[in-house]
Amino acid sequence: MTEGSVLKKKKIMLCVTGSIAAYKAAGICSALVKLGAEVFPVLSPNALNFINPLTFSAISGKKAVSEEFINEERVLHVSLAHTVDVILVAPATANTVSKLACGICDNFLTTSVISSECPVLIAPAMNQSMFLNSAVVKNIEALEKTGRYFFAGPSEGRLACGEEGAGRLADQEDIIKKLEELVLLKNDLNGKKVLITAGGTREFIDSVRFISNLSSGKMGYELSCEAFFRGAEKVVLVSANKSIQKPFGVTVCYAESTEDMMSGINRYFEDSDVIIMAAAISDIVPRQKYDYKLKKNDDIISKLNFKENINILRLLSEKKKQSQYLVGFSAEFGELVENAKAKIRDTNIDMIVLNDISRKDTGFGSDFNEVFIITGKSPAEKIEKNSKRIIARRIWDNIIKNSVKFRNDL
Repeated sequence: MTEGSVLKKKKIMLCVTGSIAAYKAAGICSALVKLGAEVFPVLSPNALNFINPLTFSAISGKKAVSEEFINEERVLHVSLAHTVDVILVAPATANTVSKLACGICDNFLTTSVISSECPVLIAPAMNQSMFLNSAVVKNIEALEKTGRYFFAGPSEGRLACGEEGAGRLADQEDIIKKLEELVLLKNDLNGKKVLITAGGTREFIDSVRFISNLSSGKMGYELSCEAFFRGAEKVVLVSANKSIQKPFGVTVCYAESTEDMMSGINRYFEDSDVIIMAAAISDIVPRQKYDYKLKKNDDIISKLNFKENINILRLLSEKKKQSQYLVGFSAEFGELVENAKAKIRDTNIDMIVLNDISRKDTGFGSDFNEVFIITGKSPAEKIEKNSKRIIARRIWDNIIKNSVKFRNDL
């Protein structure tokens, strides 16, 4: 056993699918056990054509599961998936990869993986023509964009069919190294309490009319999903958008107006280690809200009177503790980095994330984003266009990297 391995005492679900490379999974299982990991073998029905589950039971000391309906005192495919630290699918066939991408739960293996919330490492093994098939390529890309699925290999070489090319199961050492990286990733925020805001506030003029903005709240939601995914003790999302599905494991507090959002923030701010203000707070609010619908013939224009809204980010920067890390978002029409830098200069804000809202393919309402990370300590770092979940991961990477005090506490 390797005393210093990050896999020691970690729970790993080893999923084996119907590939000729299934025999190599026994070696991976043995290596993980030697590193001190607790391995739970799961085999797909087709894997039984290539290797006996008794092999994995003997190596791991855990009963290998292959039947879907074996629940006794608990729903095993959920309880097991929610217990492990990481899942490894090795080897992964084109069939299983495609099922996971499409959410198909037709056996214990796919049901367990899809119900999980931990990192999933997929090690494909298939013929090169299958690996390069456009449908399989799209499914792999779709899984990667979720931020929950990672890939190891495949490598190139001689394939089972006698052909040469990409499709061989990645080397055992490479797979284990990637697993170690994912275990560390899952523990990045261990013990930390996170507070995130999302969406565009609504400031009502009368009982039916309001002013708002185009913020969908998707970026904030993905930031909260990533925080939970990386092991945060508690994640609170104060959201102005009720239409997005509630993230698993996240406490959601809905807030319609700036006043509501400030109230939600104040409830959790003192106890939070990291605060990310991703919400688009309205810059102006009506001086008076009418509790009835204003009529056109009631001189509606003369009754419209606005004032500057409170700056929640600035207020938080004034009262944040030294141990807290505060991140703000800046929506700019263009890559106006200097404007964003001005917001962080001479304040107690640790980081500003700049969104270019002039583009139609990123930002407000889009599933994609492209941002600049500004800390005031180094030149702005551009994060190229990607899914908002991957952008959320890069933002969290920077929070951990740029805060020495925060990183040392992890």
